[in-house]
Amino acid sequence: MNPNSLITRRAWLAGTLAASLSLGLLAAAAPAFAHDAKCPVCKLDVPQDTDIQDNETAIRAGRKRIEYRSLLCALQDARSFNGDLTILAPSDVKGKPVLLNRKDGQWSVTPESVLFVGAKVDHPHCQLGYRAFTTRAAFDAWVHKNHELLGDAQPLNLQQLLQATGAGK
Repeated sequence: MNPNSLITRRAWLAGTLAASLSLGLLAAAAPAFAHDAKCPVCKLDVPQDTDIQDNETAIRAGRKRIEYRSLLCALQDARSFNGDLTILAPSDVKGKPVLLNRKDGQWSVTPESVLFVGAKVDHPHCQLGYRAFTTRAAFDAWVHKNHELLGDAQPLNLQQLLQATGAGK
């Protein structure tokens, strides 16, 4: 065996290993990019959460988790699922979605005191027109902020929201 080829092989192996490790560290340090998804109902982009506001709505049914553009889209699609499911709706509290549960065909919401805005808006604005709020003050602030789109929207309870979206059928 040629001693020069042994050193060359070791140097090559060490260099390859070092390069692989440094690329792995660079990849781990790179920022995670938000995933892009289309809503299965309205086919528009699913808005992603921001640093100050949650926007993602999702259905959990069994082992599936499907993201939607808005609470309206999720409630409309819920009719296509058999059995129990949970809708995670963005709320005014970052990191704490409101949970709409359908168990044995009956809907419930956690927390029970939640209010909804359910204004009839075009799908490009459905994520603004259908949201959950933990307090009346948060609801009022949202309607005021989006007054041009929402007008004088009134708060809805769960049953009113289900009727407004046709999901209560």
